[in-house]
Amino acid sequence: MSDYRENFEDTLDLDFLGSFLDKYKLEEDLDSAIGSLSSGNTRIEDDDLKFWNEYLSDCRADSYEFGEEMSMSYKNGAGRRYESRAAKSSSSSALSDRTRTSKSQYGSRSRGYERDDEFTKKIDIKSAATSQRAGYDYNRRGNTSGRGGKRSSGGKPPRRGLVYRLFHLSGLSYFLFVIIISGILAVSGWIFANDVFALNKEPHTAIVNIPEDFTIGDVASELKEAGIIEYKWLFKLFSTIANAKEKIDPGSYELNTDLDYRAIISKMHFGASAGPDDIVEVTLPEGQTMYEIFETLEKYGVCKASALLEVAANYDFEYDFLDPSTLGNESRLEGYLFPDTYEFYLDDEPEDVIIRFLNNFRAKVTEEMYERAQELGYTMDQIIIIASLIEKETSGDDESPYISSVIYNRLNSSAYPYLQIDATIQYVLPERKDKLSDEDIAIDSPYNTYKYEGLPPTPIANPGLASIEAALYPADTDYYFYALHKDGYHEFFTNSDDFDEFVNGEYYGG
Repeated sequence: MSDYRENFEDTLDLDFLGSFLDKYKLEEDLDSAIGSLSSGNTRIEDDDLKFWNEYLSDCRADSYEFGEEMSMSYKNGAGRRYESRAAKSSSSSALSDRTRTSKSQYGSRSRGYERDDEFTKKIDIKSAATSQRAGYDYNRRGNTSGRGGKRSSGGKPPRRGLVYRLFHLSGLSYFLFVIIISGILAVSGWIFANDVFALNKEPHTAIVNIPEDFTIGDVASELKEAGIIEYKWLFKLFSTIANAKEKIDPGSYELNTDLDYRAIISKMHFGASAGPDDIVEVTLPEGQTMYEIFETLEKYGVCKASALLEVAANYDFEYDFLDPSTLGNESRLEGYLFPDTYEFYLDDEPEDVIIRFLNNFRAKVTEEMYERAQELGYTMDQIIIIASLIEKETSGDDESPYISSVIYNRLNSSAYPYLQIDATIQYVLPERKDKLSDEDIAIDSPYNTYKYEGLPPTPIANPGLASIEAALYPADTDYYFYALHKDGYHEFFTNSDDFDEFVNGEYYGG
């Protein structure tokens, strides 16, 4: 009988079973129940009447036991069934499979009844819908596994984004992060600047062919393949800003790594007919003053000296070694126009010309030199002033460290506080003299080191690398005097008596 009950319960839900029991009590004859199947009061389909007629007829002989089973299922077993309903709701297909399996087993195991699959499908759909509603109601009553329960489930918190984590670093971590990023940007900027301004590049010359209907990308690729530039994307960016597309003509050009980006674009601007006559090579020796350099450039047709002087005094060049407070002073760039061999364009822009000098100076004066100046207790500006004095006074690089030692010894001496260097007076004279007069030595100027102690206010020339190194690494001597020998070199002395004797002797070179 239990087999009948289980199949009955699995086929019809408990609500239906309850209504069935309420209407047809156990004392009533089952014939009434069988007759009610066609009354329209139940949810049994017409096609299934035969099945249930046969089912209930077979149960007639066991009506009392059947009624007891049904009553217990409804009254006492309802709690058990509802408790398991939430579990069944997690898999509606499992319930449907069970229903189908039960009826299939009943048909083959008990009476051999044949069931219509359409009825099974209807019962499956009904059971699945009931299970889904039960699961939804259960979650609404506070089941933490339902929607919204994840907050209290103790699961892994969502991963924070990169921006969130950066703004929530500790103070030390954030400081280190900023330092690292700043260092990377500084190094990257210097590397890119080397390519843009043609600094510290290996000498190289190549022919570059610019095709018709070219793009800036084509030009950058040609320059990269020829070894003239390092970074195509950087050249394209510069060209976009400089509107280079309008300045470049198709043709073949001989270019070299001494040319910065602007110079490369300018040279290709002349078209296929551009040749060596458009560029002039100028060698500027060590020891020339700024005025002498500008006059030389005007002589070669690079730029007017007056235009260069105007830019030198008033253009705000962005270099760390230049003091912006000196704007307006024509001598503010003295000492920083690094002597070398340059290629300039005829009738070039004065600011571009000066930038070439300043870029060269920045490349030649290294960080180690700045550190050495600090060890000596001097600024780099003072070192360049000392180097300019050495440059004007020395007769050769081999004696430059000794000239340097005399300058330092006097700067640190109370007995000889004046440098007494003739070249400082020559710097302020309208024109250079072979020999200074007494009137010249008495001139009232801060550059007169016979009259004013210490260093002059600015360099008096543009020194070369050898003189800068001599200023940084003077010889260790006790010399306070030197004088030119008639054979072209200098004699050095530790006291004034020996110095006077030499100057009054036959070997003095004047």
